[in-house]
Amino acid sequence: MQTQTGALLHQAHMTTIEALQSLEEFLGANRKPPQHDDLVARKLKQLARILRSEVESHFTFEENHLFTVFIEQGETGIVTMLTHEHRSILPLALQVADLATAAAAAGFTDAGWNEFKEAGAELIEREIFHIQKEEMGLLSAISALVDPETDAVLADTYRREVG
Repeated sequence: MQTQTGALLHQAHMTTIEALQSLEEFLGANRKPPQHDDLVARKLKQLARILRSEVESHFTFEENHLFTVFIEQGETGIVTMLTHEHRSILPLALQVADLATAAAAAGFTDAGWNEFKEAGAELIEREIFHIQKEEMGLLSAISALVDPETDAVLADTYRREVG
């Protein structure tokens, strides 16, 4: 049985995966820095927005709200593992978002493009693996550990804080 909270997290995962797939295509299609134009700028701005909302806000919700429910029930293993992953993914996601924002405004230098490609490729790998873990473990744990009333509160909090 899928919970409201699980459905919201799943949708956020799908949005993030789409953004990461778009990033992967963008990186693969451009060996050299892409020409700075409106289309590239829009793609980069959209990527930065999604990374900030879907990664930063998503992680904050999990750590500040969902994980506390798990800890109260003694389920610390999954919380520790996912929080550790958040700590390695979030700075990388924000770095890619910042690089994308800067490049949307002024284009890429050769060095900036290389930094963006390296950070982007690493982010794709880490975040896809993290999402897979959450899809397989966290969503089913929510169904097993979160009662319907708490689920409704968590889902409302998610909608209010993440969007």
